[in-house]
Amino acid sequence: MPPWLSGEGPDADVVVSSRVRLARNLAQHRFPGRASMFERAEVFQEVSAAFRETPQCSSFNPVSFSKLDKNEQRFLVEERLAGAGLENAEGERGIILDETRRVSVMVNGEDHLKLQILDAGLRPQELWGVVDAIDDAVGMRLTYAFDGRSGFLTCRPADAGTGLRASFLVHLPGLTLARSVDTVLRGAAQMGVSARGFLGEHSPVAGDLYALSNASAMGSTENAILDNTATVARHIAGVERKARQRLLEEAHLRLIDRIQRAWGVLCHARLLGVNEFLALASDLRLGIECNLFDKCTRSELNRLTLFMLPGHLRAYYKKTMDDEECRAARADLVRAFFKRKKTGKRTHENG
Repeated sequence: MPPWLSGEGPDADVVVSSRVRLARNLAQHRFPGRASMFERAEVFQEVSAAFRETPQCSSFNPVSFSKLDKNEQRFLVEERLAGAGLENAEGERGIILDETRRVSVMVNGEDHLKLQILDAGLRPQELWGVVDAIDDAVGMRLTYAFDGRSGFLTCRPADAGTGLRASFLVHLPGLTLARSVDTVLRGAAQMGVSARGFLGEHSPVAGDLYALSNASAMGSTENAILDNTATVARHIAGVERKARQRLLEEAHLRLIDRIQRAWGVLCHARLLGVNEFLALASDLRLGIECNLFDKCTRSELNRLTLFMLPGHLRAYYKKTMDDEECRAARADLVRAFFKRKKTGKRTHENG
């Protein structure tokens, strides 16, 4: 399981994970969207060589998407080690991955490089320290596209300047049930922090999971951007906890009923879509955090959630499946999981 899904870390009851990412481009090459196939291959080789020759990055290994099938690519995207843009891009592209699967570098996606680190809980400064050190070390071997007025040049104007994107994946079921989540997120937007679905850019919100990130990477220092985004995330986490406490005090029985109904559906469903599972799992996650559900731990639910995604589901069953077969296999796997939790034994309902 990727480290960011461990269920541990500061403020992990609300903040599932933190991500710090830097966008960079090479001065001597055109942006990936305008580069030729030959130029893309050159960039991939140059970036791979730079990491290979940097002593601090001896544990990094390149993974070429051109050598992976579609489901293997989807698997890496679902683990958030690669962006969805890499799946749809052409020519040589991929990731450079460290052995801990905590740090990955996307090559030839929107930009030549997107260096990122992911971990569980709210830990912005720790992650920034790691990414900043790697960027400095590798930057000694690469010439980045940089302008004295605009800063680092990127494909998207919102990423230009520092190239920094700090993102925090938060679970907000209390605010959703209180019907105040939109108001809270509008307040965050006024503070320069945007919200989106956790499955990538322009993805719908599912399972009450929101990715909070700075809307702009220009006009402030890296530390100022990081501190502002983390401060907003901490504030929202505090508001979410208050919403959960009000639910416990004012709607205790209805909350228990909601959690138990979700568990009942998951234990007996024969077909499950991804969004349906995420919605039901959100209720179970809320139950775990409010000490109202003890059939699994936060970490176990995170693992189960990851394997409900199509790429992981197909990898688990080791076969190609259409959407309907995925819905049936997803329900089978969930039932087997909770049956095993009941009996304490490993089971597999699908052979």
